[in-house]
Amino acid sequence: MDLPKKRKRGSILTHQGLDKLKNAIQTKEYAENDGKRFTLDNLYEQTRLDSHTLSKIFQCNVRVDKKSLVQCFKAFNLVLESDDYQSPLPVSLVKPERHSTQFPIQPLQLLIHPYGDYGLAPHVSVFYGRTAELATLKQWIQVNRCQLIMVLGMGGMGKTSLIAKLMADFIKSTGSSSSEFKYVIWRSLRHAPTVEETLTELIHILSHQQAVDLPKSPDQLISKLMQYLHQTRCLLVLDNLESILQSGEQGGSYREGFEGYGQLIRRIGESTHKSCLIITSREPPIAFILLEKKANSVKSFILKGLLPEDGLKILQSEGINETQAEWQTLHHHYAGNPLILKIVAATIHFLFSGKIDIFLAHGVTIFGGIYNLLDQQFQRLSNLDKTVIYSLAIHRKPIFMPELLNAIMPPVTSQKLLGSIDSLQWRSLIECNYNGFTVKNDLMEYVTSSESL
Repeated sequence: MDLPKKRKRGSILTHQGLDKLKNAIQTKEYAENDGKRFTLDNLYEQTRLDSHTLSKIFQCNVRVDKKSLVQCFKAFNLVLESDDYQSPLPVSLVKPERHSTQFPIQPLQLLIHPYGDYGLAPHVSVFYGRTAELATLKQWIQVNRCQLIMVLGMGGMGKTSLIAKLMADFIKSTGSSSSEFKYVIWRSLRHAPTVEETLTELIHILSHQQAVDLPKSPDQLISKLMQYLHQTRCLLVLDNLESILQSGEQGGSYREGFEGYGQLIRRIGESTHKSCLIITSREPPIAFILLEKKANSVKSFILKGLLPEDGLKILQSEGINETQAEWQTLHHHYAGNPLILKIVAATIHFLFSGKIDIFLAHGVTIFGGIYNLLDQQFQRLSNLDKTVIYSLAIHRKPIFMPELLNAIMPPVTSQKLLGSIDSLQWRSLIECNYNGFTVKNDLMEYVTSSESL
């Protein structure tokens, strides 16, 4: 006589239940933790549930005792209602094309990690244009299988927003049968975390918090991380790399104590693995330029300004009437920089009654937040780089190398000037066309109207 099969007990959260819980946790983070993400220890203190149970709750694809769900909800002043949870169908009854209850690991990993204050990508609620840029990046990732991509551009050009949008597109498919990545992880380097901190976070996430007794040296931590990147296809994002690069020196040099990031970038670019690392920065590290020349799986992308029609959408969103012919002059003057266009459009709307011609007639186009944005980037330069920009700015028209070499005071060698020009081009601070080298209009005004040097 066959014994009756033991009925599996337990439930999983629905979409509604997960969203409700995440929103409540976020509210408590802002109220009690200065907006920083709760770590696993924080969540244990709140819920008295162990990390294994919490992982199952947020993954929404493993049964959890209903009492644990109630306890978790209660910790954040919520009541578990009938629409917040359900009993998953047996695997044999789930249709392959429908996985409405299957959630990726990603929501948990972005929510729970040891260093939550660096953990979340910005939410891009409004996004204009960049269709071609997104298509190129997806081609490099999905078709060319690039392992390392560096997205470069001036401050305010939208590097972070572009990659956040790209990442969001991949997250939407994570967990489905056509998923590109199993893990999508974002880290900001704005506050300069040590490479040991960053590597430890990544390893904890990719190991489901199971990796213990990790090595201390960056080289050993990188080797450990590479094991996971080889086993599983992951998308890693490191935003604001310039925060760990030296300022006032030759472009692309790491700050003291942050050289381990160079090791990480080199290993990911040179090794064979399944994953992809995307880095955003205002300037590339020196070693990256050489790495790109050697490896087909390493690419750089210099982000330029928005197309005029997309720049117009930003102006319209800030109250500027598109019938004004001067809007194209405005777009050109600021080289389609999205952040600068938003700043200047808001100023025109509130201080100049929305009239672009009155603003332009005023004669001052670099001010406030725009000045600060340009100043941040300019002050990172070496003295020679500043002198090159100043020489180009006061000349106003494009000039070629021989003329520029004669204009530099005090005199420098051709070798040093070439190195400076190369560095400034990588930083998108100067342009080169068939007439020679020049600087953009906004930077030209910043340099000639300030005491920056």
